[in-house]
Formats: sequence, C-alpha cells, structure tokens
Amino acid sequence: MFRQLVTNPGSFALTQAVQNNIDSLFMYHPLQIAAIVEDYWLNRNNQGVSPTFSPFIPWSPTLIQQVLGSPFYLGWDWSAGTPIDPSSPNYQLLPTPFSFTPPASQPRLLGGTFPNIAPTIWDHAIYAFIIENTHIHEIFSKILETYMYGEELETPSLPTQLFLRNLESLIVGDALPSMVWTTSGRIRRDEVANRLTLYSWMFGVDMAYAPELAARHPYQKPAASNRDFIPTFEAFGREVWRGIVNAKNTSGANDTDPSVIATLARRLYDMMATRRLNGNLSREEFRAVSVMSFMHLAVLYDSPMVTDLKAQGSSPEMRLQKLGERVGMNANPKSKPLFDLAGPFSLLMQQIELGNFNQPAGAQMLYTPSPVSRIAEIVIDQYTLATGRDLKSLPVSVVSRAATPPAAPQKQHAVPPRQLSAHKTNAQAAHSGQ
Repeated sequence: MFRQLVTNPGSFALTQAVQNNIDSLFMYHPLQIAAIVEDYWLNRNNQGVSPTFSPFIPWSPTLIQQVLGSPFYLGWDWSAGTPIDPSSPNYQLLPTPFSFTPPASQPRLLGGTFPNIAPTIWDHAIYAFIIENTHIHEIFSKILETYMYGEELETPSLPTQLFLRNLESLIVGDALPSMVWTTSGRIRRDEVANRLTLYSWMFGVDMAYAPELAARHPYQKPAASNRDFIPTFEAFGREVWRGIVNAKNTSGANDTDPSVIATLARRLYDMMATRRLNGNLSREEFRAVSVMSFMHLAVLYDSPMVTDLKAQGSSPEMRLQKLGERVGMNANPKSKPLFDLAGPFSLLMQQIELGNFNQPAGAQMLYTPSPVSRIAEIVIDQYTLATGRDLKSLPVSVVSRAATPPAAPQKQHAVPPRQLSAHKTNAQAAHSGQ
C-alpha cells in the first residue's frame, strides 16, 4: 500500500522525488498515517478483487480531510513545503537536501479534488508473505527494542526517531481500535501470529523460519485452507514456461497447451475466491501488505535509519543484512530473489484473481511477448532462485518398469550311480577280454 502511495500510478522508479516522499512519510504523525490508511481504504479499487466489496467502513471523509490538512508540527507551517522558521533547532536536524511532502500531496492522493482521489490499489497478500520471509519484521523489531533499552547503537537522528515512533505506534504496537486495518485485540493479541494464520489460510504454507517464529508467536492453522496452492502454482508456472520457450523457438515441436494453463489458472482463481467470499480476509490482507511495505521502503535506499546505523548498501538485501548484523541477527540468505519476486508475484496474482487467464485465449498472454509474459518470466526465474524448486524443468515421475520373471532353471538329467558303475564295469570287462 505504501509502495503505491509514494509513487506515481504505474511506476515504481526510485527517483529523488520518490525518496523525498518516503522520507516525509516516515516523519508524519502516527494519526496522519492512520488517516492516509483510512483514506486509502475509502477509495479502494485494488484492481477489482474482493476488498472492493468489503463491508468495513473507514473514517468519514470529513474527519480524514481534517487530519490530513492540519499542521501537526508545533511551530512549523508546512503549507509552503518548508517551515516558516528555517533556524528552528529541529529544522537543522532534517536531512539535506530535503523537500517535505505534505500528507495530502503524496502522489496517490492527488487524483482529484479531495477526498475524491484516484482509486487506490495495494499489493496482493503474496507480497506480504514473501517480504516477511526476508526476516525484515524481526530485524526491525529487534532494532526498536535495542533503541528502547540501551545505547549500543548510534544516537538516532530526528528523522530516525520519528520513523521508530511510527514503527512502534503503528506496526508493532497496539493499533488504534477505530482503524479499519486494526486486526488485533484480546483474542487476536499477536500481530505476527495473525499474519501467520493469514498465510496458512490463503497459501497453505508456513514461513521459512516457522519453528523459530512459532515458539514466540503461537498461532492457529485454519482447518480449511488453500493447501494445494503451491503444487497448483508450480504446475501452472511450468506450463507457462513451456509456452515461453516455445514462443521463442522458430522450429521444432510446440507442446504448449493453453487449455492446461487456463485450467490451472482457474483452480488458483477458485482458491482465492473461496477465501474471499463476502470480502473475508480483506482487512487482514490490507494490514499485512501495509506493514510489510512500510518496512520495505526503508531498505530500498539509504534512508535516514539505514544511514544512522551505518548499514548503507547497494541493494535492499545488503542493507537488511547489515541492519540485522547490528543487532545480532541475519537476514534470509535468499533475500535478494525474495525482494525481486515480491512485486511481480503480486501483480501476477492480481491478474489471476481477475480471471484474465481462465480461458485459453487469455492464457496465451502469459507466454506471447507482452508485459504480462515478462512479469510471468520474472516470477518463474525468481521463484526458482528463492525456493530452489525449478519451474523451468518438467516434473520427473518415477515409472515402475514391468518386471520379467526369471527363466526357470533347466533340469540336469544325471546318470544314476548304478548305471554309471555298470557301464564302467562292462568297459573294463571288454578291455580285459581283449
């Protein structure tokens, strides 16, 4: 959700303007971020999947407008993009150069006259599952805990302090009870356990380090879940890859079968639709992808927190690993393919849930040259690297060969001892007669 908020529709290019949007987001008051979340849900579209039809009602547009339009920084007036008094001690602590983006001026909120903003979309739940497998939530939680109880880490700058405040207030703390994305309470007390249940429900799988997490965050696995999601998706990916390979070949046999691809896509579609009946699990998905995208943004570049902790790097996985090392933890060794997989996999699953590949004609988009086939190819490549299960090779089945019974041993007709003895005697007699 936050990934889409700070970028222009259809683009995830990490320009300097986008970095300024992210830096500004991390510095907002928690209530302002809460208003953004409510506004996002109010104007949800999400490419037509079930959250559009959820019955949960967000804050009123009037309340959202009042919160987003109020100057929350005491002594500062951000209406012109910079404070009135640049000599303010707090202003001197801001990163330079820094261009502040007011909450209502984030790209996704500028689609029209407020509150009639552009229809908002967010990532599929598979995005949250993949990003969480990098160990990012546990590492960020440990960083926050370390800052709370000691001085082992460098003194945080003003932007980092504000980021940590939002991390504690909105991500790992008790969320506001009136927020639409609040999915915790006295029964569902554990934020991490809630997401583990969601992943088990929708994808029938556990996290990469499930035993370690389950020890600290016991969770329940739903009796009904999409246990066949992974085998079905992998079969789907292999069939799509056969189509991609054959589409690039100029000669030879073509064993692409769009009907098989459409059948598998329809099975995935039905799995997701069953879990989403009447908008079920929509808030849980919204919460999960929002939380993961908030932390994901912090390692996309050398953000203030990354810089303060001397964890600069050339890629998200390098920054996350360095952050983990500062607090005695390690990121998932396969964080790179996981980061590279999350966004494209989200887009592919959204297209599957729209039913775009349920018919053979639509399935052909997955392997004929197009933006859709490019996304499918990236997913197949990165999924193979992240999981170690090769989607580019056909499954090998063990076939029992027909066993030929061994030939019966031939009987040896031996001469009876008496006959042999008599035979020798007669020979000897004949010899002696001569």
